[in-house]
Amino acid sequence: MTTKIDELFATLRGLVADQTRDLALAMAELASVAAERDKLKLTESFAVDGWSKAVIERDNARQCLRAAEQDVAETESVNSDLRTVNARLVADLAAAMERLNHAESILMQ
Repeated sequence: MTTKIDELFATLRGLVADQTRDLALAMAELASVAAERDKLKLTESFAVDGWSKAVIERDNARQCLRAAEQDVAETESVNSDLRTVNARLVADLAAAMERLNHAESILMQ
């Protein structure tokens, strides 16, 4: 014959079993949430790393652009100097041709 105490203990064992199962489910859910959090942290870390690399690449590209702009300016300056020298050489050649023509006309007389 079951006594009231036996029934209460049986009920208590059932409640403890239910609570134990609920606790195990909650712990499994917590582990799943922690794993997802860790994945998100890793993804965030990769994103931050990628962003940092992109910033470095952008800065490097800007430096290369500035260097190229300086090279263009120097090239334009050299080209201007070469045009000036070329104009002087053409003028000197024209003067030399005039002198040559004058000398030839003197010799032809």
